[in-house]
Amino acid sequence: MNVPPSIETSDRSTVRGLVRVVLAVSLVGLVFFYPGAMSSPYSETGLDGYYDNRIVEQASDVGSIEHAEVTDETSVYRYSELSPAAKDVFDETRSAEDDSFTIRICHDWTLVCDEYYESDVPAEFRYGAVGHNVDEDELYAVIVDDGRAYVLQTGALGHGDGWDLEGLPLMILSSLMLLSVSGVLFHNTVFPPNPDGNGFASYDIAFGFLIGVFALAVPYLHMGGILTVSQSRTLTVGAVAVGLPTYYSVLR
Repeated sequence: MNVPPSIETSDRSTVRGLVRVVLAVSLVGLVFFYPGAMSSPYSETGLDGYYDNRIVEQASDVGSIEHAEVTDETSVYRYSELSPAAKDVFDETRSAEDDSFTIRICHDWTLVCDEYYESDVPAEFRYGAVGHNVDEDELYAVIVDDGRAYVLQTGALGHGDGWDLEGLPLMILSSLMLLSVSGVLFHNTVFPPNPDGNGFASYDIAFGFLIGVFALAVPYLHMGGILTVSQSRTLTVGAVAVGLPTYYSVLR
């Protein structure tokens, strides 16, 4: 049975219209409801040094420690008694050139994490900022290993710096770019382009799909050291700023 060309064209337009609506709604959802779009995979506390670790003194034994904040109330652990996470943090700190190491916390929504989830933070050590959620004497622990006693100071001794808002304008701009692509898809649903694509795919649908996938990939590109979040946002702004005028002037 041969389908009249007019009916086939009408069916194709209907399907493309539905795809446009779904894709447009998905892009709006990414901007307003999904925290992982165009975002860093790592959580920020807004307090500088919140998850810092540093060795501030080494001694031949616990009794030889001279640090003023180490008292009889300070927790003392043998290395062998530490949990695997605590051993990992201590080893990272001890092996660093400056005897310091900062834990990076992955957001819970990340599918994979190359650092630590908050649930992985060692329970033996206390983290925070003095004047915010801990007292100074809570931020010290002593670890005894291989005949040496190490004074480990965790967290921040002062109320660290506030939120870094330097990247906020670019974050807002990249979100607006996603919404502008969504707007184009809605517009083309109501007023379909003619011709609609190249016979195989519609340019706006393909572009919207790629932008959406890229927005979801940004945290993992950052995690893998391929593109920073700032670079990804800049790339998105540039692609949309160039792509939409080109689409309307040449392809639509």
